[in-house]
Amino acid sequence: EHVLFLGVPGTGKSVLGRRLSEVCGGLFFQRLLTRFTTPEEIFGPLSLRALENDEYRRCTEGFFPTASVAFLDEIFKANSAILNTLLTILNERQFDNGAGVREECPIRCVVGASNELPESDELDAL
Repeated sequence: EHVLFLGVPGTGKSVLGRRLSEVCGGLFFQRLLTRFTTPEEIFGPLSLRALENDEYRRCTEGFFPTASVAFLDEIFKANSAILNTLLTILNERQFDNGAGVREECPIRCVVGASNELPESDELDAL
């Protein structure tokens, strides 16, 4: 299951996420999210080879869609492009990788962390 840690800076939220990945094994993915974070930083860069063939596909190896455990710090500060894709991975454990291709995600647990609750109603689904 996924978990959300709320607390002031310095309370060990990221340490708990890292320890969880050691217990679960597999790839650990960690990022600090801001409103300027791009989808490429989370889901992987676009495949240039695929673009040459008029295909829109990301190279996801080593990024969030291939992780077993992920720690997303300041999760409520991500922009809507990231949050919409993130919801599909959280709820269905699948990643839409262009042209109707849905890839299974091995994610076992996402640890979200924040220093504060969101003020916007737009984040209720998250």
